Amino acid sequence: MASLISEMREGERVSGIYLLRNKTLATTRAGKPFLTLKLGDRSGEMDGKVWEAAEAVARQCARGDFVRVSGQVTEYNGKLQLTLQSVNAVDDAQVNPEDFLPAAKRNPEEMMAELMTAIRKITDRHLRKLVESLFENPEFRSKFQRAPAAKGMHHAYLGGLLEHTLSLFQLCECAAPQFPEIDRDLLLAGALLHDVGKVDELSYARSIDYTDRGRLLGHIALEVERVSEAIRAIPGFPEEKAVLLKHLLLSHHGREEFGSPVKPMTLEALILHALDDLDAKVQAFRGLMAGEPSSHGWSAYHSVLGQYVFKGFPAQPEPAAEEKTTPSEDDSKEYPSLF
Repeated sequence: MASLISEMREGERVSGIYLLRNKTLATTRAGKPFLTLKLGDRSGEMDGKVWEAAEAVARQCARGDFVRVSGQVTEYNGKLQLTLQSVNAVDDAQVNPEDFLPAAKRNPEEMMAELMTAIRKITDRHLRKLVESLFENPEFRSKFQRAPAAKGMHHAYLGGLLEHTLSLFQLCECAAPQFPEIDRDLLLAGALLHDVGKVDELSYARSIDYTDRGRLLGHIALEVERVSEAIRAIPGFPEEKAVLLKHLLLSHHGREEFGSPVKPMTLEALILHALDDLDAKVQAFRGLMAGEPSSHGWSAYHSVLGQYVFKGFPAQPEPAAEEKTTPSEDDSKEYPSLF
């Protein structure tokens, strides 16, 4: 069985099947071709270098292929990589693609059952009917259960969308009593629907990437389209409520430069955006804290967040126990006080 990328150590010999996530053919300063393969499994990814017959190897495999490789783990500029001696494409029938994608630690069936329970906490009959109409559709439900929440920023693994949605719902449920003037049902429905467009935005058959529709339209436009169709199918759905709900979806990224066509303009929209941003960034921090440090006590630099994350001070060694000595016969004698 292939070694997990996250468990590889310098000097280790490696032989196994990995997903080829990207490849780049370049040349050294001396003009010799070399090939860089970005190899992945469910635990992470690592660069592999091919120094011999690089052009021939590049012709034999393509991005998205499964490849059987052998080589050795080496270190370059403080980062582990694989120096590869052989690379061969593998027939898809020999592998299960989901074995090569990261997945949520929680059982997806249990999380989906929890989400269906959450829906029943919405008391407004129109909003509840709307949410039920989406999640009771077997095709949509199956996609939502497996989908990641993002390509790389947060919850970027199978089941990540479901996990993130549940977390946001729980945050909104906790926050709602603090703001009694808000429409609680509108906020809860917005939490459950705020990312439903990601089932159409992202592909995750063998690697996490964008679909053509996802890249062209983005998940916010896709989910407003899906939710609008569902609303039209519900007789008597109030127009004002539909507008307010769509505003939650359109504004939940907070600012235009982050993908929202409008800023939050209602209390429910403001709360949804703030808690969505909180949950996403907490998960991003968790990922950085679990990764390899770039320097003592700190995470690697995160280009999207634009910062490092402090992982904590190193554990201090336990102080040595004081040596206990058995008193000698002279030590045990009582001497008279001078005072």
